[in-house]
Amino acid sequence: MIIQKIKRRKGLAKLKNEIIKKFEGKRCKITTGALGTTVRGKIIEINDDWIEIETSKGMEIINADFIQSIKILA
Repeated sequence: MIIQKIKRRKGLAKLKNEIIKKFEGKRCKITTGALGTTVRGKIIEINDDWIEIETSKGMEIINADFIQSIKILA
């Protein structure tokens, strides 16, 4: 039963990463959590459940599990 849960999670992670990869290389606004945490920057790389973002302050890494929305900036 535990192995089946892990396999299902991996499948979901692949789907989630495929959707987020559409935004790779673009300037985005990413919202995470109910506290209104927002990151604006260019998505550099996506690895497993982590997203590397280049912001005006430097590089940030965000856990993709906590992303609520992504908006492409002009």
